[in-house]
Parts: sequence; structure tokens; C-alpha cells
Amino acid sequence: MSVQFNKVELTAVAAQTEQFPQRSLPEVIMVGRSNVGKSTLLNALCRNKNLARTSQTPGKTQLVFFFTVDDSFYLVDLPGYGFAQASRKQEENFSRVTDQYFSQERQRAAVLLLLDIRRGFGDLDLQMVDFLDYYHIPWQIVLTKADKLSRSRQNDARFKIIAELKKRREALGQESFHFDRPIMVSANQANDPGTDELRRFIASIV
Repeated sequence: MSVQFNKVELTAVAAQTEQFPQRSLPEVIMVGRSNVGKSTLLNALCRNKNLARTSQTPGKTQLVFFFTVDDSFYLVDLPGYGFAQASRKQEENFSRVTDQYFSQERQRAAVLLLLDIRRGFGDLDLQMVDFLDYYHIPWQIVLTKADKLSRSRQNDARFKIIAELKKRREALGQESFHFDRPIMVSANQANDPGTDELRRFIASIV
């Protein structure tokens, strides 16, 4: 079955491993800081503005959401990290459920690491990168909120991030499991070419 993002269903909302779906399907995982625009992008990808709730208070959700797309794969929304107003208990819950997810043997096609194009890598993003590379999990950078910058500044930001990745890989002297070309998206814009590109990328790996 071809992947067109025509049929998207919320399959599971999980606070612990026992609630994760057990059906064997490829999984594409979305991770990123709490204010990076993850819910907005998920809604745009799936052409349903009400699919994932967006909030004026990022970091409230401490659950893992599993969406079945075209009966072909799961789109997995992990809790956002790094929200300054989250309590220590909330941070522990984010970490716990995320750790539980990654500790399971699952059919992971790739992780989409969302970065605000205006800010690039933060310390927590780099910790996630180290984790993904250590466990040989393929990952793709998705640069959100591209519409906030001019075209020239978009390109400057993208090239800076590519250079950072190259420098990091050379400094560590080890293989990195990321795809080389970051994808820029403007999820709030109708018919965003970057969102279309991301759909094609996902279809190619699941």
C-alpha cells in the first residue's frame, strides 16, 4: 500500500510500556523541544489541524501518542523535552516514558529530530543525537518554523547546521546515523513544499 497520509487514526495513548501497541509496523518517531512545533507539524503532515492538540503551554503532555497512517506505519509522538517551566517531576516523567519507549525492541524506521531553524542545536538536542548514534538509530533533522526567516537566512541556518554535524562527526571520529540533508518545513503555511518533502521522505523509509 502506498503512503499518502490519507487515513490517520489515533491508535494508542500510552503512559507506560504496557499501553504501547503490539502490532508489528514500522515506526517513525518525532522528538524535539517542547516549543519546537511538533504538534503543528504532525497536524500538517496528516492534513488534519485537530489531530494533535497544540497548546500555549508547551511541555504539558507526558504521554506517547501512536498514530496509524494508511494502515502502513506508526507515527509516534514522544513527549517534548526542555521546557523551562516544567517541574522536576514532569521532567522525570518525560524522561521515564521516553526511556521506556527506546528500551523496547521496536521496528524503528527513523527518528525525526525537530529543531527550530532560528535556534539550531541546544544541549538537550545534542544529548538526543548522542543517544541515537550510540544505539545506531537512523535520524533525520527537520527544521521547523522556516517561514519565520527569509530565504537567504533559511539557507544560512541550514548550512550552519550541516557544518555543525560534520564538525561533530569528525571530532568524535565515529559513524553518525543521520540522513545528510535537513528538511525545512513551514507547517503553518498551506501547501508547504517542505511538508510535502517530509511526506515523501517518510514514505521512502517505511
